Amino acid sequence: MNLNNNTTNLDIFNFSLPQKNIAQNPKSTRSSSKLLVIDRKTHNLTDDKFENIDKYLTENDLLIINDTKVIPARLYGKKEKTHGKVEIFFERAINKNKFYCQIKSTRKLAINSIIIIDNKIKLKVEENNEILCIIRSEDIEVGELFQKFGVLPLPPYIRRKPNKNDENYYQTIFAKKDGSVAAPTAALHFDEKIKMKIQRKGIQISNITLHIGMGTFSPIKTNNIDEHKMHSEFFCVPKDTLRHIEKCKKNNGKVIAVGTTVARALESFFSYRCKAEIFQETDIFIKPGYKFKVVDSIITNFHLPKSTLLIMIAAFYDINNLLGAYDHAIKNNYKFFSYGDSTLVL
Repeated sequence: MNLNNNTTNLDIFNFSLPQKNIAQNPKSTRSSSKLLVIDRKTHNLTDDKFENIDKYLTENDLLIINDTKVIPARLYGKKEKTHGKVEIFFERAINKNKFYCQIKSTRKLAINSIIIIDNKIKLKVEENNEILCIIRSEDIEVGELFQKFGVLPLPPYIRRKPNKNDENYYQTIFAKKDGSVAAPTAALHFDEKIKMKIQRKGIQISNITLHIGMGTFSPIKTNNIDEHKMHSEFFCVPKDTLRHIEKCKKNNGKVIAVGTTVARALESFFSYRCKAEIFQETDIFIKPGYKFKVVDSIITNFHLPKSTLLIMIAAFYDINNLLGAYDHAIKNNYKFFSYGDSTLVL
């Protein structure tokens, strides 16, 4: 692969992925996923199973997970006047009666248009710039609206409708706080058996919360990645987690981010001197040239070509060696994306 050194060029973050390598279903046992261990110092690649993740951790290390919970963020309805189909994809709540969303319909919905859900719930379009809409729900509060009538929002590369199995497997075992439209997929590999195995070794597990927005699926549309406007997401870092980070660093342990969402939250917190215990917004775009402030290792899945998530991992490692690892994974039948296998980047 002939790559130049211009790390602002989107094309260098591209690779060819066979359809057969894209996971369409979860593993029946979460921790049976494959694990590709990538050593940044030696560039060695080790093929293993996720159930052996503890082999690569020491008692001084700190695992940090994202405790966000996926909400049933997709709604199906119809236009009041024409009965045309409308699909609503939740982004985030503004208050108990208003929310931001994306809308799919045959024609742009005008301001004050009414959408009918379940033949009885009326939603009014208050703003629509064809990227984000603001919807008002007068009949029911936003949280109840999506819990009652929403559908689990599987990613677009999973080419089937969600089923009962997904309601369990598309949530992590750490999921507590409603707010995401996608799972923090690196943690999907953890089950109670692995969690207890790690804790028995004396390894601390701490948490942050970052609510994943639909921007996680948004493609980069500029060839120069410096021109890309990153989507924003809300996150919160507890004081306990900060205390555990301080202790870990003092003991020469590694702070291990379980997923890009955790890395994004932690690096945002330490880059911008944020406050603990409160939700704040971040639009940080971590790309090559960024110097990591706190994260020492990352557990993460395999990411889409030309995606902001792949670019973040390329900032943590170098893109040439990372794509070499991805090529190894493809040849060895690793599965990619949300329900796919995992990597540990040391």
